[in-house]
This record gives sequence, C-alpha cells and structure tokens, in this order.
Amino acid sequence: MSPAEKLTVTVTTSETDFNRLPTADRISAARDKYAAAVELYASSSLSIREISEKTGISPKALSHYLSRHHRTLLFKRYGIDRDENNEDVKIKSPRGQSRATHLKYKDAIEASGDIAFIEFNLSQIARMYGVTGTGLASQLKVHYPDIIPAREKLRERLGIADGLHRGALPSSKSAYEQAVPVYKNSDLTIYEVADQFGISRSGFGQYMRFYHHDAIAAKAKRRQEAKMVYHKRQTGALSGNGQLYGPKPETADLYARALALYKEGRKTMKEVIQETGVPPLGFKHYLDQWCREERHNRKHGKYGDAIASLRQNPRSVSAVAKEYGLNADVFRLYLKNHAPDIVECQGMVRLDNGKLVKKTAWEKYRPAIEEYRKEGGSLRSIADKHGLIYNSLLSFIKRIEN
Repeated sequence: MSPAEKLTVTVTTSETDFNRLPTADRISAARDKYAAAVELYASSSLSIREISEKTGISPKALSHYLSRHHRTLLFKRYGIDRDENNEDVKIKSPRGQSRATHLKYKDAIEASGDIAFIEFNLSQIARMYGVTGTGLASQLKVHYPDIIPAREKLRERLGIADGLHRGALPSSKSAYEQAVPVYKNSDLTIYEVADQFGISRSGFGQYMRFYHHDAIAAKAKRRQEAKMVYHKRQTGALSGNGQLYGPKPETADLYARALALYKEGRKTMKEVIQETGVPPLGFKHYLDQWCREERHNRKHGKYGDAIASLRQNPRSVSAVAKEYGLNADVFRLYLKNHAPDIVECQGMVRLDNGKLVKKTAWEKYRPAIEEYRKEGGSLRSIADKHGLIYNSLLSFIKRIEN
C-alpha cells in the first residue's frame, strides 16, 4: 500500500481558529496543520492539487507553505540541484518552460537542432531520449518555433523529406480564422474568445501558442503594463491577471436588483438594502467601486434642488438642509466637494493651510490664536483675556490644525 493510501488526514485547526491564535503559537500550529500534506508530498508523486483534495488544505496555501518552508522538497521534485545560488530561484516561472520541463527535453531539443540528427524525424529523436514525440513537438512549437521549419527546409534540400504536412491544418485555420483577430485586437482572454465563437478552449489556446507567438507575447506585455497603472485603471480595461477590470459576473448578479432600485431614486439606500437583503457594506463598496457615476448622479439629484435654492436665495446651509430634509453636516461636506463657489459665498474663509472656516468664527478666535502662537503661555488664560470659552477655543484650534 502506498504512503498516500496509508495516510488518513484530519485537519483539526480551521482557518478561522488559526487566525485567532497568538503569533507565537502559529508556527507550531502551522507545522501540525501541514505535516500530513508535507509527508505526502515528500513520499509520493501526487501533485499539490491531489494532496490538497486528500488533506482538505487549499492548493494555494499548500504551495505557499512548501515554497517557504520546504524548498528542498521542491528542488527534489523538479530535479534542481540545490546550491547557494538558487535558494531564491522561482521553481516555476509564470510563463515559458519550467525548469523540470527544460531538463526533461533539453537533450532531445538540442538533437532536433543538430545537423548530425537530420536524418531522423522528431518521433525517432524523442524515442532516443525517452520522451514522447508529441511532447517534443509541442515544446519545439511553443518555445523553439524556428527549429522545425529549419529542419524541414534542410531535409528537403537533402532529399530526405517525408512529404508529411506540418504546420496548421487547413481545417484548424478555417475554424479559428475569425477568432484570431478578435484575440489580437481586444483585451479578451483565450477562453473568452473561444466561448464567444463556440470553439474549443484548449484547441484555440494550443493553436495560438503554436502559430501566433507574437500575439501571445503582445498580450503578456499589455498585462504587465496593466500592473503598473492600477490607480489609473478604468472599468473594462485589461488588468494584470488578463481579466477585464470590473466586477465578477456573480457579484453583478447579486447586486443587480438593488442597483436598479437605487438608480430609480425613489428609495433610500437603507430601504433598498432592507428590501433586497444584500449585505449593507458589500453594496456600498460595490457602488463606490463600480458605480461611481450612478452614485454621483444619485447624490446630485438628491442635493440638486437644495443647491439651486441656495444659489437663488443665499442663506445658511443648515436652514436649507432643514427645509429639504437633509443632514446639515453631510450637505455641507457635499458643497465643499462639489460646489466650492457656494461655500466661498457662505461667509467662509480659506486659511493658509487650505482649511475652510467661517469668517465670523475666524475673526472671533483669530486674535487669541495669534497671541497664543506668538507668545505661548496658558491657553486658558488667553481665552479668559479675550472673553472666550476655553473649550470652544481649544476645539477650533484642533479643527484648523488637524
């Protein structure tokens, strides 16, 4: 019986319980949590995903734990000689040949490009080095695309060509001819393009990797560039993981009804949340993240009449807020952000540090503040000297200096 069959795993520490542990206890808890998975990885040829299914640990968590605490096992699994120069090397690069694959096909690939082996076809060369012909051909097409055309051209000149068709089949070209330009000229992924045209995902992906290396490289470059402009990214633009920047379909479906009610404007956000049963914080975050225009339009519609009235008949913000059933502080903040001209006309003055305060308040407290800044001393005595309430003066100073 194999070690994988002998071992029965029970994970006793849940993720929530683990996060609640003191930092000092997490190392030993993690060691216990991953012990069975590490033993399986060391004593069997099971993949990380297969081990995860047996142990109940997520593949991502197990992969991270192994790469951080058991790199020697990874080196052994992928056939890498451990030395002081490769301790920080990536076991598997995000794209391109992995180290294990490179070592596996290295000799066969070198032989494929060597004129000494020109009389043999790829299947014969593959058998010489203990690999499969299809595997060798795939490696050459994806990572060394110049070798096969050069071999066939030379074999034709030497008169030893076998006359077999190589390259994309006419049927493949016909099946994918409409999808290729869409992939090249859009930010859609291979899977999204394949689904759009109703073609095989794996077949289209292989076709692109074999015969359109330039398109794959260009898309990878755009993804890398997208990682550098996260703060400037717009909804619908390409993101670093290859997906279009935007909410997930299941998230959009979750909030669809709530968003429709919110856009109608007849109900408050609280009423929308109560009627639809969506998570309050989740819906607010969804609006802020993906529906900023709708949020702005809703706010503008909410405050539009009050702002128009305030422009036509200038008076205190609190009086207008009370008249239209608004929160005075929230309405005042909205005016500062979206109608600064009204704020300036409301008897406000902007200080050197950019803070806006009422002109009357500034004139009231200014002599005491200037004396306190210039001469120092007790703020309470300065407040008494100028006939001011100490707590009010202190609160005003904190507001303008914080």
